[in-house]
Amino acid sequence: MGIKKFWAKFFIVFRFVAPWLAVACVVLALLPRSGDLRQCIQRLGYPSLAPAFALCLGYWFFNAGVWSWILESLGYPIAYLTSVRVFLTSESMRWLPGGVWKFASRVVAAQNLGIPFSVASLSLPVELATVVVSWITVALAGILFSGLAGRFAAAYSNWLLPAAGVILAGSLIVGLASPGLSRQAWVRAKLQQLRAMLQVKPNFRALIKAELMYIGLNLLHGVGLWLMLAGMGYQQTVSPAAAIGANAVGWLVGFFAMVIPGGMGVRETATAFLLSPVMPWQEAALAAVLWRSLQIVAELVSLAPWLFIRGRAEPMPVAPPPMLEQEESL
Repeated sequence: MGIKKFWAKFFIVFRFVAPWLAVACVVLALLPRSGDLRQCIQRLGYPSLAPAFALCLGYWFFNAGVWSWILESLGYPIAYLTSVRVFLTSESMRWLPGGVWKFASRVVAAQNLGIPFSVASLSLPVELATVVVSWITVALAGILFSGLAGRFAAAYSNWLLPAAGVILAGSLIVGLASPGLSRQAWVRAKLQQLRAMLQVKPNFRALIKAELMYIGLNLLHGVGLWLMLAGMGYQQTVSPAAAIGANAVGWLVGFFAMVIPGGMGVRETATAFLLSPVMPWQEAALAAVLWRSLQIVAELVSLAPWLFIRGRAEPMPVAPPPMLEQEESL
């Protein structure tokens, strides 16, 4: 009984301290870029930075609230502001060492709101799938409509064949390793989670609403990058569609670089690489770094109020999807 009380108190303290530790990690990640921020302010000026920063703030706030629609699609809607608070405080923990804190903390927070563990756990892969699909949609639209794909292929035509060889070799390695991987416990657990997600019949109206919201937010996110590029004098050479497409590709590359906290460095490199056919590489890299620094500052500003708000909100359960009813009965 004493051990149970100890761990209960430990997790109460951890839930309070962890967001502050995450903030400290974010600040530490931002400190090496303080010089870039000063250079950004000196070169662009506050009038040029203000619209891009406002888009960053709006992106963080509205993106955090979409999780409430994901839960609504699974039969457990929560208040929009509650979703914003839980999402921002848990998302900040991606800066902590290890890759599970942001997911585990959100599941625990959802349980504290009265949401069943099965629903809270399932909401995460559903949300990730929705987010990734939205970024892929925006990336393809931006690259194709801007003509960036053709210019990128022309600029790096010598690398196309080696890249295709690497992709083919990687596919072969994955194919050969798949029988052994399928016997691993963690792979079986992920496959079981995927099967459960595919068998659930969610509220598609709420899910489509979330998908459209994500696409709109991702477009505005890319517009913020273009505003920064325009402030640097590249509004004629880089179209808004090109900036939106490169920004989306950078996000996807950073997301799949899961071993690096926050995709730091990887996302900026991918964005600059996509923009290099239409602007100097050094300038593209500088713009990508400055844009990421601005996003980190916006994340801190968005998170700060919720570190002092510890509200509780009870969900309003509706009829859960059939598969979830069966899991709960078991």
